[in-house]
Amino acid sequence: MPKVREFNPQGTIDLSEKVVLVTGGSAGIGKVNVRQFAELGAKVYVVARNKEKTQAVLDEFKRKTGNNNVFFIHGDLDHLESMKAAAKAFLEKENRLHILVCNAGIATRSKVWTSDGFEIFFGQNYLAHVMLLRILLDCLKETANSLNNVQGCVRIVNVSSSASDFPGSPSTIDFDYLVKKGDSDSRQLPDDRKTIVIPDYSVSKLSQVLQTIKLSEVLKGTGISVYSLHPGMVQTAVYDGIFSQGGIKALIYRALQFQMITEEEGSLTTLYCAVSNEVSNDSGLFYDNCAVAVNSNKAVKDRAQIEKLWTKSFEWTDSFI
Repeated sequence: MPKVREFNPQGTIDLSEKVVLVTGGSAGIGKVNVRQFAELGAKVYVVARNKEKTQAVLDEFKRKTGNNNVFFIHGDLDHLESMKAAAKAFLEKENRLHILVCNAGIATRSKVWTSDGFEIFFGQNYLAHVMLLRILLDCLKETANSLNNVQGCVRIVNVSSSASDFPGSPSTIDFDYLVKKGDSDSRQLPDDRKTIVIPDYSVSKLSQVLQTIKLSEVLKGTGISVYSLHPGMVQTAVYDGIFSQGGIKALIYRALQFQMITEEEGSLTTLYCAVSNEVSNDSGLFYDNCAVAVNSNKAVKDRAQIEKLWTKSFEWTDSFI
């Protein structure tokens, strides 16, 4: 088993005056993070698709932590309108947001496109969070301003993956490939069982890293810090989906199971970026195992590609604003 750095903010970090929003907090490491934020006293909102499942989790956390300020907001990553509605639903309840954790996503697929016509990994893992962030950004800025724009007083945490720079992962984003070319586009669902790295998934995770770099530049001086991270190879339901698909990938991942870490351990780097005083002055960096890490994908130094992703992200979400 890999050695996981310990990070325990209990007793040293108080979030009782903080508002946190987490996407995908009904399962996996996001679920653990929601509990951790609640234990630290935060008012926590969870954006998820399944209300019944998520509410059951939140009710359990209320009982266990004694914190009743944990709330569900419906949001479906497959629909940009739904993510806009989720952001607006939050703003109807709150005028402050201290921590935004973009955690939700998919690692397997059963269709090619989102309902809006974007490649499904890119659309759900990345673009859905762009939509959410665009609506919430003014709130994040106003919150930071109320705290005198002290660096790190407001944070955005993008849960990416080592797939963003895994050997063989793409270093160039094919932007034309990411958008459906009308009803005549008959692209077939690839057989992901035959490859260890799914290029489309890697691009979605790389996009989160590149956005973090650009966003940190745009938000310089506002007090908002932005982080991207690899949570570790975490034993979650994501891998159950891979195992059930079969193929060579499932065999290899089963062989690697002994190297996987628990959801509790996998949650720590997100928590570290979200609340640790050690990283308050950092922004735009990539983290792994509760420490700054080097993302080796050469795209992180490709200014033209970073700028194009930024421009395209706005272009593709403009019509939904």
